[in-house]
Amino acid sequence: MQPNNSSAYLIIRQGHRWTDVFRLEPGRPLIIGRASSNDIPVADERSSRKHAEVFFEENDWKVRDLGSRNGTYVDGIRLDSAKTLAPGSQITVAACRMTFIHSLDDVVPPLESDESSPQTTSHTQAEIPAIIHRQSKSSILDPAALGLPGVDLKSPVSSPVANRTASSAPRSMPAIATELLQLAFDVARESSVSSAAELALNRLMTATGCQAGGVIKLSQPSNTAGPIHAKESQILAAVQRQGKAYHPVAETLVANVLRDDTAILARNVGTDANLLGSSIASTSPSSASHIMSTSSVIVAPMRIQDQTFGLIHLYSRTGEPDLTPDDLEITLAVADVLAVTLDNLSRQQSLEVKLKSSRNRISELEQQLGQSAEWIGPSLALKQIRDQVQRVGPTHATVLIRGESGAGKELVARAIHDYSQRSNGPFVALNCAALTPTLLESELFGHEKGAFTGATDRKIGKFEQASGGTIMLDELGEMSLEIQAKFLRVLEGKAFERVGGSKPVQVDVRVIAATNRDLEQAVSDGQFRSDLYFRLRVIELRVPALRQRPEDVMPLAEHFLQQFRSRSGHGPSGFSDRAKQAMLTYQWPGNVRELRNCVERAYVLACGPLAEPEDLALSYLHVPGQEHSNEPKPFATSYQEKTIDALEQEHIEATLAYTGGQKNRAAAILGIERSTLDRKLKRFQG
Repeated sequence: MQPNNSSAYLIIRQGHRWTDVFRLEPGRPLIIGRASSNDIPVADERSSRKHAEVFFEENDWKVRDLGSRNGTYVDGIRLDSAKTLAPGSQITVAACRMTFIHSLDDVVPPLESDESSPQTTSHTQAEIPAIIHRQSKSSILDPAALGLPGVDLKSPVSSPVANRTASSAPRSMPAIATELLQLAFDVARESSVSSAAELALNRLMTATGCQAGGVIKLSQPSNTAGPIHAKESQILAAVQRQGKAYHPVAETLVANVLRDDTAILARNVGTDANLLGSSIASTSPSSASHIMSTSSVIVAPMRIQDQTFGLIHLYSRTGEPDLTPDDLEITLAVADVLAVTLDNLSRQQSLEVKLKSSRNRISELEQQLGQSAEWIGPSLALKQIRDQVQRVGPTHATVLIRGESGAGKELVARAIHDYSQRSNGPFVALNCAALTPTLLESELFGHEKGAFTGATDRKIGKFEQASGGTIMLDELGEMSLEIQAKFLRVLEGKAFERVGGSKPVQVDVRVIAATNRDLEQAVSDGQFRSDLYFRLRVIELRVPALRQRPEDVMPLAEHFLQQFRSRSGHGPSGFSDRAKQAMLTYQWPGNVRELRNCVERAYVLACGPLAEPEDLALSYLHVPGQEHSNEPKPFATSYQEKTIDALEQEHIEATLAYTGGQKNRAAAILGIERSTLDRKLKRFQG
């Protein structure tokens, strides 16, 4: 019976020299044969592609022939069935001879030679193998592992020797798991790949007492086609102590690790020219001397989803304590922890790049659709409305937006939504004037199947669609009184029923209403409910007409022109002086919407590099309530000396004339109370 399942090895011999050592792991059979994908490839024509297998069964290591042409021999006897291996058993496959042992101490001479015995030193250098230990995964991360040596990943040590002494005592599995868990947490807090790699490497070097090491990202994953060159790989982190430079890992070591998908511990690497291959010849003399001084090396793969994308490389120089199999255990464990962290960080960075690109694309599309809340213009009136939006947006208050048609009420409503806590929810806009009362009720509240002719399916209304977000009802003054009553219930937080339904529907919606109609006059005329008026008018914002902020005309016109040019790359690049003067003196009864249409007309019709007034084709349509003439009038009028009181009286009288003497309506336009208007009028008469 085998006393220790975890310490079994196969030593490969060629002639009188050891060439490699394989550590056997329970549950991982070792395949021997001519195929290069085997665990132990045998380059001999007498060897079959899959010749023999070493496996663990019933607490014993066994070997069996896999139907080879020339047979497998154990201690000179050809196998006809599986045979249990004993320490010292000799396995022969073609020209390859392998010795089965339980411990390297039984056959390996002491690694640290006695200075008083030159003969012993010569013998050691001639007999010690290059690669003395292989391991595919760390037992530390195996829940079944017990009694493993512990390594402190957090506390720094004063010297490698002190660290060896501290780490030699056995420690319970929970203690080791706790230290690895702490490392995982610390590494996960890092925000970049390089900082995470450097932190893990520093902890690992402190734990092993190693003086030099690096974390390397391969030029391409191990499962991709094409060769992997260590020189083309990226060094994510490199640490060197005692003033000596870090030397990258040799390509032959990288190839060895990737070929067998195992971590390796090698000693006296610099004395084995066959292992280093061309890496010595390709380095400078100073680098070559550094390679020759290397005492022991660990190379452990960092793997994600069965592919190796990086390596952890540690080495000790001559005169420093050699790295041990225990160091290989902890290096493999740290490599697995670091691999997950680096993979997550790489995915996060990739997602951030894609998210930024998507946001830029969405912004471009919104600009093309004219849906982005752009505040273009230097006017004081625009600044005031923008400041009001920023204050109102974060609240939950219902907002009533007043302004002429085309002045930008929907843009203001969308900006309020963007500034609110509901910005991630839907923004639904509906023009109440575009639908008949029956269709408007169905659009707002939805309907059940069969509610009326043509209702073939259930329809979800705008209020349900906007739940969790904002609904904008444009031209609210056009609602019928019946729908106003149902709408008032929703504003008060009560449930509603779909058309033709009886099941109450509860929604969480912020309402923004917009109108260009004189709601005060509509209330007086009995066309609009007064209770709905007061419920809507929690916050009232007035969007100034474009003629009230003439300094915004040209910035808006140039912005629209650039939008049209960006789509096709041609068209006029600007406006002539005559066109600018025409736009500045024009009254813009259609407001910003009319300006945009005029600019688009000029973009299409202009034949020269600059748009002319004829290309704009301004319409001098007379709009009731606006002073307007068929001929443009000068933008600036001559100055007349007047007091503030005189200007106030003229403006109030003009407002009363505009409203036909209706004081309530005039007070609403002036933004004052009716009682205040009466006092001012009495003062003017006195």
